Amino acid sequence: MHSTKTLSSRSQGVLYCLIGALLLTPDALIIRWLSIEHHEVLFWRGLFFTFGFFFIVVFRHRGKTFRAIYQAGWAGVISGFLFAMNTYFYTQALQLTSAAAAMMIISTAPVFAAIVSWLFLKERISLPLLLTITCTLLGMGIILSDGDGINSLKGNLMAMGCAIFMALNFNWARYHSPKDITPGLVFGGLMVFVLGYLTTPSISASTSEIGFMFLSAAFLMPIGFVMLQIAPKYISATEVSLFLLLESVIAPIWVWIGLGELPSTTTLLGSLIVLIALIIYNLMLIKKR
Repeated sequence: MHSTKTLSSRSQGVLYCLIGALLLTPDALIIRWLSIEHHEVLFWRGLFFTFGFFFIVVFRHRGKTFRAIYQAGWAGVISGFLFAMNTYFYTQALQLTSAAAAMMIISTAPVFAAIVSWLFLKERISLPLLLTITCTLLGMGIILSDGDGINSLKGNLMAMGCAIFMALNFNWARYHSPKDITPGLVFGGLMVFVLGYLTTPSISASTSEIGFMFLSAAFLMPIGFVMLQIAPKYISATEVSLFLLLESVIAPIWVWIGLGELPSTTTLLGSLIVLIALIIYNLMLIKKR
């Protein structure tokens, strides 16, 4: 009876992970499909993120919504700022380089998080992690060097910036644990919105573009993020990060199906090195547990 309950809880965690990761995957296709300028993307995305994250805070805290936002404090505001920077680099990367290159570089965020933890939190880097970092940096270097077709060095560097800001936010949240600073993401949405508003001279997005941005930024991504936050209650954080690799693999497939965008051989080679290194490392950690 006890083992059945454990299996049920684990299955629930896997389900949260699977649905959460899958909900994030269409966003890359939507960003690549948009015909509007980057600053207008920020305007709409910031507006819809603010709505989506605020709705989630209301759903989680009910009548204590504003108290939860207040209690997140400056730590929440800084987390929101890091999220805003992550959003800026993410959208810029997907507009400047191929989806495959951008998503695979962004998937290295846990590696950058380990480096940040070593530099600032004085956490030890194990030999397997050091080898994983070396391999992922090698693969990322191959992707960065690819200037063929729709790839660009600037776009690839933007993707790396996104991974770095994600890593900083991971460590910031961990540093302030067990305090819940996730309501601060509302401030992140507001920051993105204000930046977009101040730099957008006129609105040119079509009704369909606004609709798809609303679907992604107000519903799919916030719900996906929350599901991935809940999952570690049932399975390990390592297993959650393994499911997150689904986004890096599936998102470019959506772009290929929707827009016919195929990555170059060089990008595929670098992506394969990164993917294999991250999968092996995560499986080693799961086995160790």
